Parts: sequence; C-alpha cells; structure tokens
Amino acid sequence: MFIKPSLQASDVTDIQAELVADPFLVIHDSITYLFFEVYNKVSEKGEIGFATSIDLENWSYGQIVLDEKFHLSYPQVFKYRDEFYMIPESIGAGKVLLYRAANFPYGWEVTQELIQGKYVDPSVFQYEDKWWMYAGTKGQLHLFYANDLRGNWKEHKCSPINTHSIHVTRPGGRVVVDNNVIYRYMQEGTLNYGQSVHLFQITKLTEDEFEEIQMDTVLKGTDKKNDWRKDGMHHIDQLKLNNNQWLVAVDGHTSKRIHYILWKMDRLLSKIQYKIYKNKNSGRLHNYNFGDKK
Repeated sequence: MFIKPSLQASDVTDIQAELVADPFLVIHDSITYLFFEVYNKVSEKGEIGFATSIDLENWSYGQIVLDEKFHLSYPQVFKYRDEFYMIPESIGAGKVLLYRAANFPYGWEVTQELIQGKYVDPSVFQYEDKWWMYAGTKGQLHLFYANDLRGNWKEHKCSPINTHSIHVTRPGGRVVVDNNVIYRYMQEGTLNYGQSVHLFQITKLTEDEFEEIQMDTVLKGTDKKNDWRKDGMHHIDQLKLNNNQWLVAVDGHTSKRIHYILWKMDRLLSKIQYKIYKNKNSGRLHNYNFGDKK
C-alpha cells in the first residue's frame, strides 16, 4: 500500500540530508506533527526535524529543531500533563535524556537525565500507574520502570529480557497500550540492519514479573527493484484517532552501492558548500534549499 514515501531526504531544506528515519507522530491543535531523524551529511550525525500535515495526506517539512554534539535519532515525542516531551536515542551522550519543549514544536531543552548508560531506541509508555521503558544494548533488551516520568528509574528483575534471538533486541517503535493490552515492536537484524519489524504482546507486567508472546512480522523489505523499502523496514509508530481509526507512520530503506572515493568526494563537497554558505549568511541556515538530495 505504501507506493510512494510521504517524506524523504530531498524534502529537507535546511541541512544537507542523507536520509530520514524513525518517524513519531503527535497531534496538537488539529495539526499532525511528524518528528524524525535527519542524518546530516556535513556533521555526519543524526539531528531531529519535523513535518506537519492538516489532511494526513500532504506533508510539509518544517526544520531541524534539535541537534547536539552527539548523534540523535528515534525521537519519541509525547504529551504529558499539558507539556510536550521527547526522549530521543542519545547513545553518544552515554545516558537517556528527557527533553521538554519550551515552545512546541521548538525550544527543546534537557529537563532530566533518566538513565546512565549507552542504550539504543529507548521506548517509554504508561501502564497501571507506572512508567515503563524498553531500551536496547548489543544483543540484549532491558526493561526499566518508575513511579514518575522524571522519577527514580529502576531496572526490572527480569531484565535483560533475552527470550528471543540476539538479533531481535532493538525496539522498533512506540509501545502501544490499548484497552489495557500492551504491544511492542522490535527490529529484526539477522541479515542486515533494519530488515523487518516483529510484534510482541506483553501478557504480564508487574514490578516482579514479565511475560510476553511473539506474534507477527508486521513490516519487512519488499526485495523489489527501485522500491524505496526494497532492503528493509525497521520502524513503526501508531497514533489512535478514534475507536476505529489509527494513523500509522513507517520507514524503509534501499541500499545503494557507490565507490568509496566517490562517496568521500561527495562528503567533502557537501562540507565545502556548507562552509561557503555559512560564511555568506552568518550561520543563518533556516529554509535554505541545498538541492535534491536523496
């Protein structure tokens, strides 16, 4: 059904984007916001950008709203007590960070350090008056809980949860709690990074117990030539609109072979173009179109 991507790297206008990934949805004042990772060819790290839609069909790119000295991705954005928060992957910082928007969708600032350690794709959710978080490390999936979002996070007694393949230990999207049933998504990376997404249902979750069952593979690459998700799909987000409708965002990728020297020359040219533009415009990069980068 996903014939053409709603957004791609060529839609990013304020930095030279190599790719976009990890979409997360949130609705505010009848506008749907999509937050996602944008990989910056110049800085060679992920930054967080957003796009908006009124009709859920046409999307307009906004701008980069969060960049750090370290790589950022997987920007889970959510509303809690009338404020907007974001927990991105910040493995380069060696900690899981909670950001708050001072002026949504702008003004993201660190408001709390939640967990120390190099964790990938932290995914938080609320269940039975507690906050829970899945987060991955190499070959392991960890589970944490806290009484408050900013509170004292503790690792679960059953953590790390190594009940499945070591290639299925990285979260693949927001945890969904619907009608008191919990579903989580996990990336499959046996053959290559981000090849597919699997669904799990948590059947028991308390401070002392954890049980789940593996269900279906919900996303995977098509292996079709020239398809934008030929080589894999590794992320899904779901937003419930009403009892019968959900809004779903996914990503996909296709690998492109390029000679190493040509790849390095392209990176060098991107950095030169960036420096020239920065010198001419005193660092004002918003709304500058670098051309059709795919």
